[in-house]
Amino acid sequence: MSPIAFGVVAALAFLQASIAAPRQDFSDCLKKASVQASEQKVAPDQYSAFAMQQCSAAGASFKSALVAFDVKNGVKRAQAVADAQLQIDDYLATSVDKYGSKPIFAKAPPAPSSTPATTPAPVPAAAQAEPKSD
Repeated sequence: MSPIAFGVVAALAFLQASIAAPRQDFSDCLKKASVQASEQKVAPDQYSAFAMQQCSAAGASFKSALVAFDVKNGVKRAQAVADAQLQIDDYLATSVDKYGSKPIFAKAPPAPSSTPATTPAPVPAAAQAEPKSD
C-alpha cells in the first residue's frame, strides 16, 4: 500500500472513530431510557418524548459529531445537519419500536363471546352401493 493511501485510510479511520463514542453513548442512553420508561410505566405513545428528554445531551453530542464528520468530508453544513437529524430520528424510531413491542404492552387476546359456538348439523353420508354379483 502506498504511503498516501495508507494516510488516507488512517485519516478516515480516525474520523470514523470520532463518531463511534457519541454514537455508542446515544445508543446506551436510549437503552437506559427504555428501562426507566418500563419501570415508570410510560405508555408506548409517550415513550418518544420521554426518550428524547432523557437523552437530549447524548443526542446533541452525537448530532454534532455527525455534522463535524460530514463537513470534514466535504458535505455542506445544511445537508450534514439534515442527515444527522435523520440518523437521530432513525435511532429514536428503532427504540420506540422496540419499546412498544415489549410483552407488557401486548394486546390481550379477544375475550371469548358469551354466545356458545353452534356446531353445524351432521350431514348424512351417501349410502354405499352394494357390489354386483354375476
